[in-house]
Amino acid sequence: MCIYAFVMRFATRSINLQKEGILYMIKKEKSRNKYSVSDHIFAITVVSFMCLAIISLPFLLFYSVMHLISLTTDVRINSFGTFSSIKIILKFFITTLVITGVVDTIFSIILNRSKGILGFLSEALLMLAFFYFYVLIYSLVSNEIVMTDKGRLYVSLFLFLMYLSIHVVYIGSKRLYELIVKK
Repeated sequence: MCIYAFVMRFATRSINLQKEGILYMIKKEKSRNKYSVSDHIFAITVVSFMCLAIISLPFLLFYSVMHLISLTTDVRINSFGTFSSIKIILKFFITTLVITGVVDTIFSIILNRSKGILGFLSEALLMLAFFYFYVLIYSLVSNEIVMTDKGRLYVSLFLFLMYLSIHVVYIGSKRLYELIVKK
């Protein structure tokens, strides 16, 4: 009988402790979530502006450089105004992003075995050749962007520099993340 009483007293005590722990956790969670409507509006606004900046800044950079390239005699954008020029360059930008993403993934899978600087250089040279080939085909198929041979070289080099800048930003953000996490 003595063992039975001990087990029952221990079991009821552990159940009570568990209940108290759950009640404490519920009270703790309720006390933590005292955000006002203004806090929610501020958070939504900040996240919206961040998403807008992440999407629009690369396109604005792309548009401005393409517009500068089109000021030369080697590249001509057949547009009637600024809005149609934005529409043509946006179509070229989206097409370039999708095709570059697919080709970069394929090249990364194929060249997965060669790591280090040799693998990066071979992937970079393949991407440069791809960009020139892509711009050549796009300028031949599309009547909206007309390019000479030097113009194709300018645009493909610009796309290649944008591709390399993505890698530089990735390496920098990775190191910044490691610095922040270590602190």
